[in-house]
Amino acid sequence: MNTTMLFVISAALLTALATLTLLLALRSLLARDSGVSERLDLYLSAGMALDAHEAPSDEAPLARKLNEAINRQSFAERIARELSQANLPLTVPEYLLMRAAVPLLLALLALFVWRTLLVLPLALLLGYIVPIFWLRARRRRRNRDFNDQLAETLTLIAGSMRGGFSLLQSLAHTSKESQEPTKSELRRVTQEVQLGLSLGHALDNLVQRMESDDLELVVTAIKIHARVGGNLTLILENISTTIRERAKLRREIRVITSMQRLSSYVIGLLPLALALIIFSINPQYMLRLFQPGWTLCIPLGAAVSAVLGFILIQRIVDIKI
Repeated sequence: MNTTMLFVISAALLTALATLTLLLALRSLLARDSGVSERLDLYLSAGMALDAHEAPSDEAPLARKLNEAINRQSFAERIARELSQANLPLTVPEYLLMRAAVPLLLALLALFVWRTLLVLPLALLLGYIVPIFWLRARRRRRNRDFNDQLAETLTLIAGSMRGGFSLLQSLAHTSKESQEPTKSELRRVTQEVQLGLSLGHALDNLVQRMESDDLELVVTAIKIHARVGGNLTLILENISTTIRERAKLRREIRVITSMQRLSSYVIGLLPLALALIIFSINPQYMLRLFQPGWTLCIPLGAAVSAVLGFILIQRIVDIKI
């Protein structure tokens, strides 16, 4: 079998797989269950929501069985928690379909751009890790925005309580005055309480979604106040002042280490970008590095060095406050 025939077969297979994956993803999105269990699951944790099979569903039997099989796996709960933390309105099967479609589409694009099968492993690898890093970046950005707003949020809550509102009423009032993501998260807390959860349980769910040490301190103070009493308004104001000082110090450190963090991205991406540019201009020149022999150590050593340099610089500038 010559190279042209192998290229055509690979392109046809990738096209078929990508098309099938996209069709399954679209069908899953269009045939979502709008029953009671899904609406409650927007506000309650997985353990409090109704089972999916108890509500009517418009999904096809094959899609429903696939969803049930995936949701029974050990990794489904972790992925569902990550999607909730990133505020993505996707189910676990939909996210996994996206994870499967992106490598196929990227490999198909790379195959038609460079017209060689050697780019398929790299394209598939990049397509596999891009959704992971995208979800992680979205989670971190959302958590960072929430933490940046937390001091002002506590000030608003304390001001509402000084005005005579209860803690739950203060949370509802603050959610109307806050920005995203604080607005949606506080609204979700009040909705969970209205649906039957205790305030402590709803706040624990908020801590699990946000993964914030400062928020955990606030929730602990609220729980202690519920048991032993005290001036919760003064406690929240003191915590707000402490968070402001920590945030100020964190911003100063981030500014000081900005050049080092930028250097880590350059070290990690520049070799790959240059290799792709040279490969586009003169593929035969780059293919000599991948021939069997000692020359194969050059790209492997470059890849390992770039990854290690990126990781080491990120660890050095990751200063905990």
